[in-house]
Amino acid sequence: MLVLASCVALLVGCEGGTLTNYSQSCTSTGLFGDETVTCSGRARSVRGSVGFEFGGDDEQLDGTYRLAATLSVEEGEASVYAYDADGERVSLGRLSAGEPLSVEPSSGSVFFVDAGEGEVRGLSYEGRIEPV
Repeated sequence: MLVLASCVALLVGCEGGTLTNYSQSCTSTGLFGDETVTCSGRARSVRGSVGFEFGGDDEQLDGTYRLAATLSVEEGEASVYAYDADGERVSLGRLSAGEPLSVEPSSGSVFFVDAGEGEVRGLSYEGRIEPV
């Protein structure tokens, strides 16, 4: 369980996926402990399972936050999931071309897109995290 939690925190090596032409833009408003971060991102393609974290290395968020985001893809299908506070994987739904998916993980600022053995193209998302 500890290894899984560490993998989620680091977002490296545990999920096993690749991105091409990925970019994310974020803005933050508010003061320490009461900050809201709004992000939008896009990737040309996603293979395997890849984590997306709202905010960035320069964001110093303290406390508990809630994420709400809408995702879409131009081609392909993928499952979307997150991890709860106990490190358990929680399904957030299925992402399909032409059918945007709204997600609200129970905690955290990270969601994962899992294309399995396939690939999704034209992934885009937008949303925000805010204090609970």
